[in-house]
Amino acid sequence: MKHVKRCGFSAALLAAGLALAPGTAVRAQDDLGGAKTLYVNASYDEALAVLDKQAATAGTSGPKASEIHHYRALCFIALGRMADADQAIAASVSADPFTVQDTSELAPRVASVFNAARARLIPEVARAALAEGRQLMQKGDAAAANRRFEAVTKLLSEPGLAGRADLNDLALAATAFAELTKAQVAAATAAAAAAAAPAAPPPQPNPPATAASTQPAPTPSGPAGTPPAAARPPTPAASTARATTGGGAQPPPAPRSSSVTLQRPVTPVPGFIPAAPIAQTIPPWQPASGAFGQMGFTGAVRLSIDATGKVTRAVMDPSVYPPYDRLVLAAARDWVYRPATLDGQPVASERLVEIVLRPRTGGQ
Repeated sequence: MKHVKRCGFSAALLAAGLALAPGTAVRAQDDLGGAKTLYVNASYDEALAVLDKQAATAGTSGPKASEIHHYRALCFIALGRMADADQAIAASVSADPFTVQDTSELAPRVASVFNAARARLIPEVARAALAEGRQLMQKGDAAAANRRFEAVTKLLSEPGLAGRADLNDLALAATAFAELTKAQVAAATAAAAAAAAPAAPPPQPNPPATAASTQPAPTPSGPAGTPPAAARPPTPAASTARATTGGGAQPPPAPRSSSVTLQRPVTPVPGFIPAAPIAQTIPPWQPASGAFGQMGFTGAVRLSIDATGKVTRAVMDPSVYPPYDRLVLAAARDWVYRPATLDGQPVASERLVEIVLRPRTGGQ
């Protein structure tokens, strides 16, 4: 009975294993259940033979593959083959990181091996899932991205990981992106519902025009020196610029520096000159230490600029990194531009400022 408690199996499972005739366990139960019985009976080499066959057909992902490698690790630990056990635990976590194998009934020494390995491996799994979610979000698949971000928050909330200082930035990013994509999914759902709603009834036809109403209305004239609205060219496209910062260094405020602003071609409109920055200071980006600091982020802020060069509206399109987005939007309120002009006259315009956050490099 002590052996059962040490191995973490019930007395009934042990009794079932002992009921088998010696040497028939592998032939009678050439599956995961048979391997468990062999493990209970301390037939570790025989259990490994069964588990290796199962691993060859179970694939590399999924709960079953994870459990197979979990028991392979148990056998390796029992045989003192700790390097092999470490590889088996890594394979188990990789196959299904969201299923935590029960170690509550294992000996404390054995349970500590599993818990330490999971605490070491899960952060890398979480970082990979966060990066995949970012890629999905940039491709416009907010629903799939949200599932990745929610998975990361679940992984990092495990008892052995929650509250770790080295994972705070990772947890914060996952939570912020999860909230952002959740809002995007909700907005897309609402838009789809609105599109599917019954169309409004067509307007009633106007009564026949009278002789007086058929006379053409006078053409309104624009400001002095500008053509009438009907004769003016179409609204100019938004101008686009690119801002880059990284490594914790404060980017220079001068808009002429190529490391801060790079003007990209826009759709030409005759007589239109896009707005040019006078004061456009990009907030500093200070990457965190560790593996998270090696990640880069990209996004953009879309500005509405009035005819005086003042920013009247700023929205992220798309998000760069939620905690950093707030810094960008706060800074954008103080940006000043030389207003766009059309035929020499100041006009309101839009400007898209693309932002790249560079990862930490070298000794920075």
